[in-house]
Amino acid sequence: MDIRHFFITMLGERSYRVLKHLIKRLLCLIKGVTASGINVYISPRAIVKRGQKISLGDNVVVEGSVTLWVDTESSSITIGDNSYLSSCCILRTYDGWITIGRNCTVNYYAILYGQGGLRIGNDVRIAPQVMIMPTNHIFEDPDVPIRKQGIKGKGIQIEDDVWLGVGAIVLDGVTIGKGSVIGAGAVVTKDIPPYSVAVGVPAKVVKKRGVDKQ
Repeated sequence: MDIRHFFITMLGERSYRVLKHLIKRLLCLIKGVTASGINVYISPRAIVKRGQKISLGDNVVVEGSVTLWVDTESSSITIGDNSYLSSCCILRTYDGWITIGRNCTVNYYAILYGQGGLRIGNDVRIAPQVMIMPTNHIFEDPDVPIRKQGIKGKGIQIEDDVWLGVGAIVLDGVTIGKGSVIGAGAVVTKDIPPYSVAVGVPAKVVKKRGVDKQ
């Protein structure tokens, strides 16, 4: 008999569900996340900073070794209902913000930064090792070390129903249109129109979904 069936046998189905909900809620509170919906799970092994600036919708899952790092009091992370963060992915705001919609998945070792603002729509699939970087170093003055010139960011927007393939990189100032597919290893430096399939370095549109490019 596994642990679940043991507790159901001891407590009954309804009492078990109540206990399970309370444990999940307690895990959120331990991490400092007070703005969480129903049936949210945060692994005890997740790394959370400024949990009070993080909002999680219903049925969100945060696996072990996920990092949710809010750097400043003016920054935030918001994740919509039914979204899933796989082990070892990193979401870090720096002095910006990250918003992820409903029914999204962020897979293993993906890195999402928020300096210039990162907005991700609903039903988005982010494959392992994807990097989304809404920021750039300033480097115009050759007489000043780059590290002293600061950073700038226009922000990134990824619209609904986008799939980012394994190892894709999305750079600052880009909008990826609704329904688009970005191929594995592609580097997105310019806007991608809706329902496009884009591949390569830099990423170029090779066709529309369901229609061969003429």
